[in-house]
Amino acid sequence: MRYGWITRLDAYCFTTLLGVATDAVVNRLGADPTAMTRRTFDECFWTVDDPQYAQLAEAGHGVILAEHNGWRAEEEAESLSRGGRLACFYRNVNAVMRFVYAVDGKVLAAFDPLLDSRPEEGAEPRVLDPWLRGLPFGLHAAEPSAMTLLERSTGVRVTRSWLSRRQPAVRLPPLPP
Repeated sequence: MRYGWITRLDAYCFTTLLGVATDAVVNRLGADPTAMTRRTFDECFWTVDDPQYAQLAEAGHGVILAEHNGWRAEEEAESLSRGGRLACFYRNVNAVMRFVYAVDGKVLAAFDPLLDSRPEEGAEPRVLDPWLRGLPFGLHAAEPSAMTLLERSTGVRVTRSWLSRRQPAVRLPPLPP
């Protein structure tokens, strides 16, 4: 299975974007562009007591935003997708999951890949139908299926080797109290 490696991770948020530059992503997240560094995905692991970093770099013809134990992109999907297209898959340590697909500031489709086999939320939940073929989702395939959908819907592939290399990483602002 192409994304079999994803089942070894506990908490993450992977976002792929088309038509949105990395500097726009930094700005929309409220991050400091002068505080960029280079980190691996593992080095971006976030605990509440430490600053949060996320890998953010061009990959292929799009951009990947990789949060290790974070969820900012899932919450900011509308803002991040302005002027482009975004696919985001979030999973926390308790297996709470959410897949979001947004275009130009509007969430078109969203669902829980563990509990649902297709989106029922969003302005146009059927928009993902062409990319859902053959994806089983559910208890034994939620994560690999969601990552495949992420790739199919934007054409940007997240690989374990990309995550393990030091990529540009942005320091995210603290969460509000």
